[in-house]
Amino acid sequence: MTNYIRFAKGFESIKIDSSPLSLAGNAFLPPTALIPLRQHAGEDANLIVQSGERVREGQLIARSTSDRAANVHASIPGIVDSFREVPMPDGSLQISAVIKLSGAFDLLGKRESAYPWQNVPESELLRVIEDKGCVNSFSDPVPLGPQLRNAKRNARCTVTLRLFDADPTCRIDSTLYRSFPDIILSGAAIIARSVDARCVYLAHTEKRTAIEALKLDQIFNGRPALPVRSPNRYPSGNERRIRALVSGMEDSKGDGETTILVDVTTALSAYDAVVRNLPCVTRFVEVCGPAIDSPKILKVRVGTPIGDVIEECGGFKVDPARIVVNGLLAGQAVYDLDTPITKYAKSLHLMDRDACPPYTVRECAHCGRCLQVCPAKIDPQRVVASIKAARASEKLAKSISACQYCGCCAIVCPSRIPLHQIIKEAHSRLTEDRT
Repeated sequence: MTNYIRFAKGFESIKIDSSPLSLAGNAFLPPTALIPLRQHAGEDANLIVQSGERVREGQLIARSTSDRAANVHASIPGIVDSFREVPMPDGSLQISAVIKLSGAFDLLGKRESAYPWQNVPESELLRVIEDKGCVNSFSDPVPLGPQLRNAKRNARCTVTLRLFDADPTCRIDSTLYRSFPDIILSGAAIIARSVDARCVYLAHTEKRTAIEALKLDQIFNGRPALPVRSPNRYPSGNERRIRALVSGMEDSKGDGETTILVDVTTALSAYDAVVRNLPCVTRFVEVCGPAIDSPKILKVRVGTPIGDVIEECGGFKVDPARIVVNGLLAGQAVYDLDTPITKYAKSLHLMDRDACPPYTVRECAHCGRCLQVCPAKIDPQRVVASIKAARASEKLAKSISACQYCGCCAIVCPSRIPLHQIIKEAHSRLTEDRT
C-alpha cells in the first residue's frame, strides 16, 4: 500500500510504501551479543564485570553512577569475551561488552510476573525504573529514571504519551499501541504515578480516538488522562510540536510546570520493569524495505548485531544500497553489520538501488525548496553555509537551536546536501562547548 507524507509547511510530500506488518515474536538469540555501556545521550555506566566472567541473563554488568548514565544488563547468558569499540546506530563508537552465548536462562521461558503497582509508593516505582535501566526514546534517548527524579522535584508535573510515530516511515510505536493498548497506557500510568503527575495527555492523530473514558479512569486510577489530537502532517511528533500542542490545552497550567514526554516504547519499558520485573534487555524492531526478503517486526535482544536480525528476515533479497536506522526521514545510515540493536533502536530500513540510487552531493543550487518546507522557519542553506564558513554569531546560534532535525530540508534538496545532519552536528558541538 502506498501512502503520502505531507509536510507541515509548504506543499511538498513524499511517497512511501506502508505495507502492513505484524509482530512476528521473539528473534533468535544471538551467538554473540555486543552490549554498549552507553545507549543514550550522557555517560557510560561503570563496568562491574571482567573479561572471562560468566554472566546470567538479565544480570547487571555496568552500573550508573550519575544522572547521565543508565544501568546496563546482560541480554543473554554467557561468558564475557572482551570489551571493544563497536559502531552504534547513531554513528558513534562506543565501548561494548562482547558476550558469547552459553548457559541456562533466567528470564526466557519463565512465567512472567504481574506485580500490582497501583498502591506502590512513588519512590519505589522510581527505584525500579532506574534499577532496570529504562531509557526514554521519545527523541534523543536519555536515562528515564534520573529524568523522572528531576521532574519530581517540581511540585507541578504532567506526562505526555505520544501514541503515534514521530517518523511515519518507522511504524513501531503505532504498531505496539495497536497491539497492546492496555499495557502501553498502564506503562504511562506507572510513569505518571512515579512523579505524582497532575494529569496525563495522550497525543494521537486519529480523527476519532478509540480510547474509552471509563477504561482511562480505571487504568490511571482516577488521574486525569486527556486525549489530544495532533495535526497529521510531518513533523507533528517532535518535542517542540508536542509541547506546543499540550500548552494549548485549556487545562494546561503552563508556567512553572514540568512536562515529561514519553513514547510508546518507553511506556512499554516502564511496564516491563515494574509489572514484569524485567530489565531493559529487549526491543521491538521493524525490519523492512525493498532489499529485505521477509519484512517483520521482531522482539530483539539488546546487543544483537543487525546482521543477525537481517539474516532472520531471510537475508538480503538484493545488495542493499543503504541501511537506515530509525526511519527514512530523520534516521541514520549504518554501514557495519556488527552494529548492535540498542535501547533506542526501533527500525531497520534496507533500501535497494531503485529506492536509493547512488548520488553525489553537489553545490547548492539556491532553489529555495529547503526554506519553503522548514517547519522551524529558518533558512537551512544559509545556516549550513555559515557553519561551513565558521561565521559564529548570535543569530546563527539561535537558528541552530531552532532546528527540529526533521530532515524535511534534506529530503527535498535537489543537490542532496545533508542539511539537517550538518546543523545537528553543529548543535552538538555548541552543547559540548557550553558544558
